[in-house]
Amino acid sequence: MGWSRATAPAAALLGVVIVVLLGVAVSLDLTDALDRSIIRAVRADALDAILWPLRWITELGSTRAIIGVAVITLVVGIGVGPWRHGAIGAIVIGLSSLGVELIKRFVARERPDFLEPVLVERGFSFPSGHATLSMVAYGILGILLSRTPMPRRLRLVLLAILAVVILAVGLSRVWLGVHYPSDVVAGWTTGAVVVLVFAWVTRSVSPEPIEAAVDEDPAAPRSDPPGRG
Repeated sequence: MGWSRATAPAAALLGVVIVVLLGVAVSLDLTDALDRSIIRAVRADALDAILWPLRWITELGSTRAIIGVAVITLVVGIGVGPWRHGAIGAIVIGLSSLGVELIKRFVARERPDFLEPVLVERGFSFPSGHATLSMVAYGILGILLSRTPMPRRLRLVLLAILAVVILAVGLSRVWLGVHYPSDVVAGWTTGAVVVLVFAWVTRSVSPEPIEAAVDEDPAAPRSDPPGRG
């Protein structure tokens, strides 16, 4: 309860500050040198044999894939309840796409052009839409899965898989040459803010009446009805 009421909002606010600072740094060209050096390292010929699957992994952050995750999120919410959390999650995923586009147009950073990209993308670069939406979609799905009654070990495995997907999608955008690393970091951070807010707003509350909750926990404090007279 303490984490939900204090830590999550503070972490979300910190994330907003980081994104704003990154946006300012990008606008002033302060990240260019570091961005370029990281891209050159990732695009090194020696890594091609290891990173070539990223060409397909990047599709897990595409619009089609994110829509699919939104549908799964809704289904999970309906299946394990409360259904409102699944509906809110699906709506948030959709609205995040619009939010990313607004930020892109405000910062108006051009895509990398000093190396030949593996594929060609249109539009502005900051923040990475794939990185942002994969963090939002898979992160919200992870929040809902973590609240299901499935075995803890299975939940941890699923959450680990989702985390790997988020990281791989972000890395793929740099390797493909369509985003700077700072775009990806900003996308991950923006998405994490959305996920934190979602987790805070939909924090689990027992759907049972207070009396039922007390009966299930004999050690819970209770108040006896006042005596007559």
